[in-house]
Amino acid sequence: MAHPDTSIVSPDAPPVQRNWWVYLVLAAVCVINFLPYLWMVMTGFMDNATATGQSPQWVFTPSVEAFRFLIFEKGIMENFLNSLVVSLASTFFSVTFGMFCAYAIARYDFGGRDDVSFWVLTNRMMPPVAVLIPIFVTFQTMKLLDTLVGLIILYTAMQLPFVVWMLTGYFRDIPRRYEESAMVDGDTWFQAFRKVTLPLMAPSISATAIFVMILSWNEFAFATFLTSTEAKTLPPAIMAYSIGANISWNVLGAAVVLVTAPLILFVLVLQRQLISGLSQGVIRK
Repeated sequence: MAHPDTSIVSPDAPPVQRNWWVYLVLAAVCVINFLPYLWMVMTGFMDNATATGQSPQWVFTPSVEAFRFLIFEKGIMENFLNSLVVSLASTFFSVTFGMFCAYAIARYDFGGRDDVSFWVLTNRMMPPVAVLIPIFVTFQTMKLLDTLVGLIILYTAMQLPFVVWMLTGYFRDIPRRYEESAMVDGDTWFQAFRKVTLPLMAPSISATAIFVMILSWNEFAFATFLTSTEAKTLPPAIMAYSIGANISWNVLGAAVVLVTAPLILFVLVLQRQLISGLSQGVIRK
């Protein structure tokens, strides 16, 4: 039996309005924001003479001399590994601890719960420069200056408020009766959390982890003042190539590529999880 063709639009249906100007504005914004980054990437693949020329050149012979200089002479891959270790470790710890904090705020009714939620959020609003000197003195006393352990502890504490704030709302969107049904069957609260709630929260946790990873990777202020050589990460390491009268623009462009390319690839690979996590809870059942 033939099925009716549902793709035929009824003649009485109103015409579909296409706001072409919205796409035009979005395209213009994307071009304006992307062109400076594209120029820095192109500069990273120029030789020194081309990069320091009087007029900009859009057509040139690509060169990797700036990357060779950074990797083999300056040893920037050590800074890259420091950033990777600190970002991954702080993301893991902050998401793990923050997940249980958010679960407690969303599930349990205790005195001052709303005040705790607001206090957690205000901690994220504090500018880093306001606590830079006390943290420096504390790290100096505890011998954590210029150590990966110190940065991991600090970044974990910095990102915890963001994780708790993000995940609390998602936990509240999941009905408590799902866990209660599991506990009726004999599971403990942790087993119910692991078997029922955690799989439902996987997209939201993944999206939060992506944001935390980006924030930890790009952190600049504390990494600059709390490290010198051993634990220096990429953001403060590339600052040295943007200071002074004689700036090597191709070296600076190559450093920009090294610090941004991993994040771009990371987001492109996990974009489905990011979109799924951000859209969770939008559709109410």
